[in-house]
Amino acid sequence: MTEPGLSARIAECLCSLCVDNLPERTIEAAKDRLLHGIGVTLVSSQLAASSIAWRAVRSESGTCTVLGRSGQVSAGAAAFANAVAAHNSLQEDCGPGGLSEGSHPGTYVLPAALAAAEQIRASGRQLLQAIVSGYEAVGMLGELAPASIVARRFRPLGVLGPIGSAAAVATLWGASPSELAAALSIAANAASGYGQGFVAGSIEPYVHAGYAARNGLLAATLALAGGTASPDSFEGPYGFFQTYGGEAGRISLTAEEHAITRLGTKKYAACLQNQESLELILERLPVPIEGSIRTVRLYRPATPNNGVASPGVGTHPPYETMLQRQMSARFTAAAALLGRPVDDVRYFETAGSDGPVAQLAARIELISTREATVRIEVETADGRTHCADGDMSAALFPASEEIRRRFRSRAESVIGAAAGEVEPLIAKLEQVPDVNELLILLRPQPREPIYAEHRRLP
Repeated sequence: MTEPGLSARIAECLCSLCVDNLPERTIEAAKDRLLHGIGVTLVSSQLAASSIAWRAVRSESGTCTVLGRSGQVSAGAAAFANAVAAHNSLQEDCGPGGLSEGSHPGTYVLPAALAAAEQIRASGRQLLQAIVSGYEAVGMLGELAPASIVARRFRPLGVLGPIGSAAAVATLWGASPSELAAALSIAANAASGYGQGFVAGSIEPYVHAGYAARNGLLAATLALAGGTASPDSFEGPYGFFQTYGGEAGRISLTAEEHAITRLGTKKYAACLQNQESLELILERLPVPIEGSIRTVRLYRPATPNNGVASPGVGTHPPYETMLQRQMSARFTAAAALLGRPVDDVRYFETAGSDGPVAQLAARIELISTREATVRIEVETADGRTHCADGDMSAALFPASEEIRRRFRSRAESVIGAAAGEVEPLIAKLEQVPDVNELLILLRPQPREPIYAEHRRLP
């Protein structure tokens, strides 16, 4: 008897997931991911790239919600627009770099799952199971796929994203194991994306998430319509691993905990590799630094979380676009040293006119080291020296209460008082019979015209 292919084996694992049997830690992690993802999508919904994505798809009429926008569109359009916005802030969830945990699965799994759930008026339980399934699919593949995929400069989010989205949607729609396996394999054919857009600061990196969400939804639709796929689409001689990595992947499925519990959550609106540096500056130095800063030396270990390998991280000025500023180790560090709100993506959108930060960024010396932790040394014109170093990796793993606090801060600025209803609804999501109850709250609330009060006057 022929041994089942890898897509079938992954599908069997995903089909065995059930909300009733999932550990409480997994369920709570799924709720935290959803709450965080909704918050950063809402606060990014009016940014330039998100607005472009909305304008590109808003003519596709349908019944699905684009967060922070009035009007409803098709499921594919909603998945695309919400995924672009989810990635637009760079405050998404994150693995430790490379292919691990699917890179930033919240940017594509959540938008695809929400659109698919709204389309069929799914329950909260169905949505939770779909989210866990999408994260698990890319978590497994991130462990199995050859690291050479990244070495050859394919972007992890781009190549794994459609697969995670397809897993979430197919699970939500009740796919059989064979249909789910087909959805994974079909989605693998939509893998794409590279990192040059980070250097240019263009819209390209954001639309990687948009493509992933939309194409994953389409792959699941094709599979449930009867579409067939190669049983060895991943591990075959002309399959995903060999084509993108040039070598075979591993085939052992050995994870001891669900992928959704292993991810970090970004605090700052910047690249993952800048997170610990920003935390070190803001927690260990007296910012804003008083007086004129003469020199800054930022020592960064060559680790996945702190190195300068990601496109745009080690670049020199000028930083002409929002994304260039967010990616730059120098610009983000300068902004933090001068006390700018680096946890708010809206700062980076307008920071092109922040002359003092740009001038300081040009003087920062970025040094790769073999040390285990980040270190920063600041000298001021009056001879004072400020130094700090340490392991700041805990900043990537906030408690649930901190995730809720950040959600309220972000969401209230877009949907107002409705944010106070979203949080408790997600907290009891497994009891919600129709996720439309949640999605209605994520649309802009109707407001009376400013002259309405005058019309009531005698």
